[in-house]
Amino acid sequence: MELTHELILGSQSPRRAAFLADLGLEFRTHPLHIDESAPAHLSSVEVAAHVSELKAQALSTHLIPGQVGITSDTEVWQNGKRFGKPSNEKNAREMLVALSGTKHEVVSGLTVVSVDHGKPELTTETSRVNVHFTAVPEWAIDYYITQFKPFDKAGAYGIQEWIGAGFIERIEGNYNSVVGLDTSALFRLLLPYRK
Repeated sequence: MELTHELILGSQSPRRAAFLADLGLEFRTHPLHIDESAPAHLSSVEVAAHVSELKAQALSTHLIPGQVGITSDTEVWQNGKRFGKPSNEKNAREMLVALSGTKHEVVSGLTVVSVDHGKPELTTETSRVNVHFTAVPEWAIDYYITQFKPFDKAGAYGIQEWIGAGFIERIEGNYNSVVGLDTSALFRLLLPYRK
Protein backbone atom coordinates (compact mmCIF):
# COMPACT_ATOMS: atom_id res chain seq x y z
CA MET A 1 0.00 0.00 0.00
CA GLU A 2 1.44 3.36 -1.05
CA LEU A 3 0.70 6.30 1.21
CA THR A 4 0.25 10.02 0.60
CA HIS A 5 2.26 10.71 3.79
CA GLU A 6 5.70 9.68 5.01
CA LEU A 7 5.22 6.98 7.64
CA ILE A 8 6.98 7.30 11.02
CA LEU A 9 6.96 4.39 13.48
CA GLY A 10 7.16 5.64 17.05
CA SER A 11 8.85 2.53 18.40
CA GLN A 12 12.18 0.79 18.55
CA SER A 13 10.53 -2.65 18.57
CA PRO A 14 12.09 -4.89 15.91
CA ARG A 15 8.85 -6.89 15.81
CA ARG A 16 6.74 -3.86 14.90
CA ALA A 17 9.29 -2.74 12.30
CA ALA A 18 9.26 -6.23 10.77
CA PHE A 19 5.46 -6.14 10.48
CA LEU A 20 5.57 -2.83 8.57
CA ALA A 21 8.31 -4.15 6.28
CA ASP A 22 6.32 -7.35 5.65
CA LEU A 23 3.31 -5.20 4.70
CA GLY A 24 5.45 -3.49 2.08
CA LEU A 25 5.30 -0.11 3.84
CA GLU A 26 8.20 2.32 3.63
CA PHE A 27 8.83 4.00 6.99
CA ARG A 28 11.32 5.58 9.34
CA THR A 29 11.55 4.86 13.05
CA HIS A 30 11.62 7.37 15.88
CA PRO A 31 12.27 5.73 19.27
CA LEU A 32 10.22 7.10 22.15
CA HIS A 33 11.09 7.11 25.84
CA ILE A 34 7.98 7.85 27.87
CA ASP A 35 6.52 6.90 31.21
CA GLU A 36 4.04 4.08 30.45
CA SER A 37 2.19 4.28 33.76
CA ALA A 38 -1.57 4.84 33.69
CA PRO A 39 -4.24 5.91 36.18
CA ALA A 40 -5.27 3.00 38.41
CA HIS A 41 -9.00 3.36 37.69
CA LEU A 42 -8.64 2.60 33.95
CA SER A 43 -9.72 -0.75 32.50
CA SER A 44 -7.28 -2.93 30.53
CA VAL A 45 -8.59 -1.59 27.21
CA GLU A 46 -8.46 2.00 28.47
CA VAL A 47 -4.86 1.54 29.65
CA ALA A 48 -3.72 0.24 26.24
CA ALA A 49 -5.42 3.15 24.48
CA HIS A 50 -4.08 5.65 27.04
CA VAL A 51 -0.45 4.52 26.71
CA SER A 52 -0.63 4.32 22.91
CA GLU A 53 -2.03 7.86 22.81
CA LEU A 54 0.65 9.12 25.22
CA LYS A 55 3.22 7.77 22.76
CA ALA A 56 1.35 9.37 19.85
CA GLN A 57 1.31 12.77 21.59
CA ALA A 58 5.06 12.47 22.20
CA LEU A 59 5.68 11.45 18.58
CA SER A 60 3.50 14.30 17.26
CA THR A 61 6.01 16.87 18.52
CA HIS A 62 8.49 15.44 15.98
CA LEU A 63 6.07 15.29 13.04
CA ILE A 64 5.56 17.85 10.29
CA PRO A 65 2.62 18.14 7.88
CA GLY A 66 2.88 15.36 5.30
CA GLN A 67 3.97 12.78 7.86
CA VAL A 68 1.80 10.25 9.70
CA GLY A 69 2.91 8.47 12.86
CA ILE A 70 2.06 5.07 14.31
CA THR A 71 2.32 4.15 17.98
CA SER A 72 1.22 1.01 19.76
CA ASP A 73 1.01 -0.49 23.22
CA THR A 74 0.66 -4.17 24.11
CA GLU A 75 -0.53 -5.08 27.60
CA VAL A 76 -0.79 -8.42 29.41
CA TRP A 77 -3.57 -8.68 32.01
CA GLN A 78 -4.72 -11.47 34.28
CA ASN A 79 -7.48 -11.25 36.89
CA GLY A 80 -7.45 -7.45 36.79
CA LYS A 81 -3.66 -7.23 37.26
CA ARG A 82 -1.40 -5.53 34.71
CA PHE A 83 1.79 -7.41 33.83
CA GLY A 84 4.29 -4.90 32.49
CA LYS A 85 7.82 -5.50 31.32
CA PRO A 86 9.79 -7.45 33.92
CA SER A 87 12.47 -5.52 35.77
CA ASN A 88 14.73 -8.51 36.40
CA GLU A 89 14.91 -12.33 36.26
CA LYS A 90 13.00 -12.76 39.51
CA ASN A 91 10.17 -10.56 38.28
CA ALA A 92 10.07 -12.39 34.92
CA ARG A 93 9.89 -15.75 36.71
CA GLU A 94 7.01 -14.54 38.91
CA MET A 95 5.06 -13.45 35.83
CA LEU A 96 5.59 -16.70 33.94
CA VAL A 97 4.68 -18.80 36.98
CA ALA A 98 1.45 -16.80 37.29
CA LEU A 99 0.64 -17.29 33.59
CA SER A 100 1.51 -21.00 33.54
CA GLY A 101 -1.49 -23.29 33.08
CA THR A 102 -3.95 -20.39 32.90
CA LYS A 103 -5.67 -17.98 30.54
CA HIS A 104 -4.74 -14.32 30.31
CA GLU A 105 -5.64 -11.39 28.11
CA VAL A 106 -3.40 -9.44 25.74
CA VAL A 107 -4.82 -6.00 25.09
CA SER A 108 -3.37 -3.72 22.42
CA GLY A 109 -3.80 -0.08 21.56
CA LEU A 110 -2.85 1.28 18.14
CA THR A 111 -2.82 4.99 17.32
CA VAL A 112 -2.28 6.87 14.08
CA VAL A 113 -1.38 10.55 14.45
CA SER A 114 -0.86 13.45 12.04
CA VAL A 115 -0.34 17.20 12.44
CA ASP A 116 -1.61 18.33 9.03
CA HIS A 117 -4.05 20.85 10.53
CA GLY A 118 -1.73 22.36 13.13
CA LYS A 119 -2.56 20.19 16.11
CA PRO A 120 -2.24 16.44 16.65
CA GLU A 121 -5.11 14.40 15.23
CA LEU A 122 -5.27 10.95 16.82
CA THR A 123 -7.26 7.86 15.85
CA THR A 124 -7.01 4.82 18.13
CA GLU A 125 -8.23 1.24 17.94
CA THR A 126 -7.93 -1.44 20.60
CA SER A 127 -8.07 -5.22 20.47
CA ARG A 128 -8.29 -8.03 23.02
CA VAL A 129 -6.94 -11.55 22.65
CA ASN A 130 -7.27 -14.46 25.07
CA VAL A 131 -4.10 -16.53 25.39
CA HIS A 132 -4.11 -20.00 26.98
CA PHE A 133 -0.85 -21.38 28.41
CA THR A 134 -0.41 -25.03 29.24
CA ALA A 135 1.53 -25.73 32.44
CA VAL A 136 5.11 -24.49 32.02
CA PRO A 137 7.61 -26.46 34.12
CA GLU A 138 10.21 -24.58 36.16
CA TRP A 139 13.10 -25.81 34.01
CA ALA A 140 11.38 -24.35 30.91
CA ILE A 141 10.78 -21.01 32.60
CA ASP A 142 14.45 -20.86 33.69
CA TYR A 143 15.67 -21.87 30.22
CA TYR A 144 13.47 -19.30 28.50
CA ILE A 145 14.51 -16.43 30.75
CA THR A 146 18.21 -17.32 30.48
CA GLN A 147 18.26 -17.86 26.72
CA PHE A 148 15.71 -15.31 25.48
CA LYS A 149 15.96 -12.55 28.12
CA PRO A 150 12.34 -11.33 27.68
CA PHE A 151 12.81 -8.10 29.64
CA ASP A 152 11.45 -5.91 26.83
CA LYS A 153 8.15 -7.82 26.64
CA ALA A 154 4.95 -7.30 28.61
CA GLY A 155 4.18 -10.41 30.63
CA ALA A 156 7.80 -11.59 30.20
CA TYR A 157 7.19 -13.58 27.04
CA GLY A 158 6.99 -13.36 23.26
CA ILE A 159 4.40 -15.61 21.63
CA GLN A 160 6.62 -15.88 18.54
CA GLU A 161 9.51 -17.27 20.60
CA TRP A 162 10.38 -20.70 22.01
CA ILE A 163 7.98 -20.51 24.93
CA GLY A 164 5.08 -19.68 22.63
CA ALA A 165 5.80 -22.59 20.33
CA GLY A 166 6.11 -25.01 23.22
CA PHE A 167 3.51 -23.93 25.77
CA ILE A 168 0.79 -21.74 24.27
CA GLU A 169 -2.14 -24.06 23.71
CA ARG A 170 -4.38 -21.68 21.81
CA ILE A 171 -5.33 -18.05 21.31
CA GLU A 172 -8.69 -16.44 20.68
CA GLY A 173 -8.14 -13.38 18.51
CA ASN A 174 -5.52 -11.71 16.33
CA TYR A 175 -2.08 -13.38 16.57
CA ASN A 176 -0.20 -10.30 15.26
CA SER A 177 -1.77 -8.23 18.02
CA VAL A 178 -0.16 -10.51 20.62
CA VAL A 179 3.23 -10.21 18.87
CA GLY A 180 2.93 -6.44 19.11
CA LEU A 181 0.95 -4.85 16.27
CA ASP A 182 -2.65 -5.38 15.18
CA THR A 183 -1.95 -5.29 11.44
CA SER A 184 -5.61 -5.52 10.39
CA ALA A 185 -6.40 -2.44 12.50
CA LEU A 186 -3.35 -0.72 11.02
CA PHE A 187 -4.66 -1.26 7.49
CA ARG A 188 -7.99 0.30 8.44
CA LEU A 189 -6.37 3.28 10.15
CA LEU A 190 -4.03 3.97 7.19
CA LEU A 191 -6.76 3.83 4.53
CA PRO A 192 -7.35 7.63 4.67
CA TYR A 193 -3.64 8.05 3.77
CA ARG A 194 -3.67 5.61 0.85
CA LYS A 195 -2.58 6.99 -2.53
